[in-house]
Amino acid sequence: RYANNALYLMKVKVFILALFFPSICLSQDISIEIDTLNLSVYGQLTETAVFEDNFYFIFQSKRRNTSASFKSMKVFDLNGKFIENVFLPLSAISMPYYDLRINDQRLYLKQESSFSEKTFLLEKYVANFNQISDTLVYILEDSDFKIYPNCWGEWGGSTYFESKDNGKVYELSSSCTYNFEKTNLGYLLTNRHEILVIENPTELYESQLTFDRSYLDKQNQGIDTLFKSEFDLYNSFEKDNELFVIYGDSINTQVGILEDQELTPLFDLGHPYRFSNLFKNNQTDMQILKMYTYDKITEFGGLIGYKVLGFLLINDGNLRLYYVN
Repeated sequence: RYANNALYLMKVKVFILALFFPSICLSQDISIEIDTLNLSVYGQLTETAVFEDNFYFIFQSKRRNTSASFKSMKVFDLNGKFIENVFLPLSAISMPYYDLRINDQRLYLKQESSFSEKTFLLEKYVANFNQISDTLVYILEDSDFKIYPNCWGEWGGSTYFESKDNGKVYELSSSCTYNFEKTNLGYLLTNRHEILVIENPTELYESQLTFDRSYLDKQNQGIDTLFKSEFDLYNSFEKDNELFVIYGDSINTQVGILEDQELTPLFDLGHPYRFSNLFKNNQTDMQILKMYTYDKITEFGGLIGYKVLGFLLINDGNLRLYYVN
């Protein structure tokens, strides 16, 4: 897998240095810091967002004498100091699938599934979430488009691009992913073993914001493949016109740089961690990836030994890895 033994030894040395020093420079462009948050007392961390320079964490914990679980939300500063609790109404606590999104400097708690749809908004001056009627909450906005996910679980999903110029909507079939980046190359979608690029969303299928399963009858157009790999590709981000990728396999997980169809490793995490883009939040110019591990996958796709290990915060090319105890 490595070009030679010398490169492998160099990577091992880099990882050992990271264990002893809280910050390490991977190149002239990016660096990584390693930190630890003691959060296990609150339950299992399921969702987080950085909003107004604070962490908003959702925890899930077991309840006595029932198989039901309980959700709570708490606010911490970026150094892990507790600030306050957030009130979640009963209808939010009962949601099985949800994520946090930031639009127009407001924090939303969003459920989107094939069976029901709920949207909650954090009050401006009180740490309370209240349900609202508007269910359209985008995951990425730039000067040209608003991007919405459409997830139908095991049936797959799609992504909508809504033009801010004329209101037209364009759609592509995809997995249930939030992993979009706006780069100089176009809109990048990091999708398991490949990175796709959409240079011009108006070349996608013209559609409507129906959030249904009509994408199953369509063939994608206006999409090109930028890169393919046998590795699991978890995330890509751009810094100073260079493209960096977080990727891994059953042996280890790495941060590398993609140049001329070659992925060169820069930093080795030393373990086969997995990353989920469901923690991602592009509205604050930050990306948040949940880091987890598991022992094996069942024949029905379940994860045995699943455990959340922490999350990775990417801010302008600088990485901060938070381990959660």
